[in-house]
Amino acid sequence: MTSQGVAGRSASDGADIRMSGLLLLALALAVTSLHSVLLDTDWWFSAFGVMFVVFLVAAVSRYYLRRSWLGTMAGLVAGMLVITVFFAGDTAILGFIPTASTFERFGELSKAAGDSIAQQSIPAVATAGIQFLICWVIALIAVVMDGVANWWKLPALTGVPLLIVVLVPSFIQPGLSDALPFELTAVAYLLIVLAPRRRIQPAIALPVGAIAIVAALVIPPILPPVTPGGSNGSGVGVLAESINPIINLGADLRQSDATPALSYTTTAAGGEYLRLTTLDSFSGKQWLPSTPKLDTKHSVTQIAPAPGLTAAIKTANVSTAIQVDATTGAWLPVPYPPVDVNGLKGSWYWQSGTLAIRSPNTSMEGQRYTVDSLSVEPTTQQLESAPSSASSSLATVPAGLDPIVAKTAATVTTGAKTDFEKAVALQDWFRGGTFTYSTKTPAAEGFDGSGLDVIVPFLKAKSGYCVHFATTMAVMARTLGIPSRVAVGFLPGKATKPGDGKVTVYQVSSSNLHAWPELYFKGVGWVRFEPTPGRGFEPNFPSAPSIGTTTTPGSPASTGPTAAPTPTPVAAPKLPNQGDTTKSVSALNAPTPVTTTSVGGLGVLLLIALILAPAIIRISIRRRRFDRIRQGVDPASTTWQELLDSARDLGIPASGSLTPAELTLALAGVLERAPKRTGDARSALDELRRLVEDEAFGPPEYRYLGEPMADELAIVLSGLRKAVPLGNRIAATVVPPSLVDRVFGRSAVRA
Repeated sequence: MTSQGVAGRSASDGADIRMSGLLLLALALAVTSLHSVLLDTDWWFSAFGVMFVVFLVAAVSRYYLRRSWLGTMAGLVAGMLVITVFFAGDTAILGFIPTASTFERFGELSKAAGDSIAQQSIPAVATAGIQFLICWVIALIAVVMDGVANWWKLPALTGVPLLIVVLVPSFIQPGLSDALPFELTAVAYLLIVLAPRRRIQPAIALPVGAIAIVAALVIPPILPPVTPGGSNGSGVGVLAESINPIINLGADLRQSDATPALSYTTTAAGGEYLRLTTLDSFSGKQWLPSTPKLDTKHSVTQIAPAPGLTAAIKTANVSTAIQVDATTGAWLPVPYPPVDVNGLKGSWYWQSGTLAIRSPNTSMEGQRYTVDSLSVEPTTQQLESAPSSASSSLATVPAGLDPIVAKTAATVTTGAKTDFEKAVALQDWFRGGTFTYSTKTPAAEGFDGSGLDVIVPFLKAKSGYCVHFATTMAVMARTLGIPSRVAVGFLPGKATKPGDGKVTVYQVSSSNLHAWPELYFKGVGWVRFEPTPGRGFEPNFPSAPSIGTTTTPGSPASTGPTAAPTPTPVAAPKLPNQGDTTKSVSALNAPTPVTTTSVGGLGVLLLIALILAPAIIRISIRRRRFDRIRQGVDPASTTWQELLDSARDLGIPASGSLTPAELTLALAGVLERAPKRTGDARSALDELRRLVEDEAFGPPEYRYLGEPMADELAIVLSGLRKAVPLGNRIAATVVPPSLVDRVFGRSAVRA
């Protein structure tokens, strides 16, 4: 080969690589136009990862194989492989070679995408199915752009797929279009057109460019409007993994439109209360859930007997089939007490004491599962004969409680002799007509929240929502020596009868979010009460013991926490089109890590790309969050999440279940042990905690404190980085654990 030929070939190689880079830039900018249609940013990073791999592999393959069409085909194969890694790695050979099970997973995700699109309003939650659909479409668009520009040598035609992408928001609703992504994409497109050294296609470039600009400016105004919202919202957010589930419950209940949360069928008559978790620490500005370290031996297929329940109490077997919609959260909604759960995707474990079911890395969103549980049916005689449990730590009166609360409880229960009679008296007092249900009164009068300081204002106003009724009754019960806690979950929902002999399906929405008190009675265990007027239904206790259950909880034959009888499985009616909920399908959000084997330069470069991507992505996430904080878009929860993720990246233990006060205490210890001075960071941490709590619980004038939150957060993060060893800082940059959870965990559930 002549030197001239080598030079020409090198120039061609360089031009192809530059073109691939410009194609990646243009498509990445075009995809940002979807930000007005979809919530969060996980979907963008997934899509970018796919297009990056497609263009990279295509360029590298073309360089080595010296065939333009082989580069495009290699890009197509790479797109399929990376999507397999992202969404179905556990079904593939070595984590990236598709199998028949992989394509079955793809079918499930495609169906889930259709269901989510049909149910959600705009902006929508990027569920697992939606992210999967976006990634496939972007992979195909990337392959088309590569083929047009590098194979057919007609880069001007890449404007067509780019135009389709940027016009998606306009087709959905004209008001959703954003001029900035279009302008940036247009600039990148012009660079694509001008990139070839030889201008062989002016007749194509100019018309396509003109059509793209005119269409983007003219089409949106003439499109028919699409009204967002409606009964099918974008999901329930009060149950987010990183926030105590009771913090934003009031805000969700005040939403004008209820959003779908879940649906279920059950063998229980009248539906089921579905419990997520319980709050038993009554102090400060909010009630806190007990969050013991999850034991991986606590498999949900075999859950421990309900605490305190003895064989003297009559029980009935219940089976419930549940399908969760666009509702995110680390706690699983189940009837209490659960015995076993089947059909879950991901890692789920039950907690000692509460039997709440929680996952360290998986969301409830999109889950389909069956719960076998017990319907506990104590009689009034058994409850009345239960010995006192006043010595329990859960009967301790919270420090700092206003004495008027105990005095009121004593007055209300005057004449009641047993703990059960006192509990019923409290429940009847709240539901007797003096109190009213209102989500607006607490916000208007400044006692919206769940802490000790809202109880007295609530008792004076005699108006509030479930959080106020549940927490106030629970605290009043403790002043009477009765162990108590507050459960958070869902009311039974609305029963729908499809007809044609089909089973009744209960539809549960965000308006069914609820909190209720549970009181403990020896020999019976935890018993639900319902003090909120007009919400839910009071528990029914038979007035006489059933045959074979004449033994009372306090009798010798039933002394001690004997195991509750294990129910014989009773199949719950399946939800329409539900299929087999017990089918073993691995978690969509926890693909098995891929084992990469280098095959020439292609494998090496692909591995390098995957290694370099996390640092760039994590920095982008952080910048995006700071923008949201400064703009006042959920500043408290966004600040909370960035603080948790940064601490996790730096190797600082920080659980998502921690409250702002607990997280502040944990991080303060790290700052105090720092070898360098971090006094400014320590002060900023305290100020940040105050701002987060003010935004979450304060009256309206304390909300939307985004700018100071962002400033204090930046100081705290800088101090934390100084406080940890160099190795931790390097690891946080190269392989941030929070990003691993986000991309390979959460994105597969919400993807």
